[in-house]
Amino acid sequence: MRYLRYLSSAKLLACALVLFIGGEVFTNLFWEPQGDVPLWFALTFVPWFTPTFTVLYPAIPWLSIMILGWVFGDWLTQSPDIRKVSPARMLFLSGIAAIICFLIVRWLNSYGNMLLYREDFSLIQWLHVSKYPPSLSYISLELGLMAIILAALMWIKPKITVNQNGPILVFGQTALFFYLAHFIVLGLLTIFLEKAGLQQAYLAALITLLILYPVCRLYRMLKWRYPDSLLRFV
Repeated sequence: MRYLRYLSSAKLLACALVLFIGGEVFTNLFWEPQGDVPLWFALTFVPWFTPTFTVLYPAIPWLSIMILGWVFGDWLTQSPDIRKVSPARMLFLSGIAAIICFLIVRWLNSYGNMLLYREDFSLIQWLHVSKYPPSLSYISLELGLMAIILAALMWIKPKITVNQNGPILVFGQTALFFYLAHFIVLGLLTIFLEKAGLQQAYLAALITLLILYPVCRLYRMLKWRYPDSLLRFV
């Protein structure tokens, strides 16, 4: 992975796009949804489930998304004269392109869905895309929506007063910590809501946010106080 640091942004972008579009070809050579795969392949390309060990996030498909983030981050550090287009506009146009890609792939109902095809034209079937492993339709939908939302927030930001302790900013700046901690909180809540319905699930989600908000603020403060510590990676 460290060798990727020596590649140009153009080459990194090409690698990410090749993995996005062509990853399903290699995956399907060795993988069937109900079949078994070697551990090395589970660690690199597809999920693996056993009673004692689970691989949910194989390295290669998710690395491609990380690479795209590196490229975008490098582009953001360039001067406006070099970029020639605002970050908000770039995000919006890229998001629209990704959503169009999602619609085409999902409409064709063939390659790009990682064998999880639509059964009909209902909304739930359009949105029922493969995350484990991530399909082209899933990546296009999720990154497309994220890019459009981020572009909208960039357009709104100059018009409002940003609260540095607002929940969106706090959770966004401690995203991985929040992700890991929410499993613990929800696990404890299941003791009281084990057989609850949808309304209780919404209540559990709200309680989780309320509990983790001050915890995430504290963790963010620790990251700022010790910027060179391992805390910056979580």
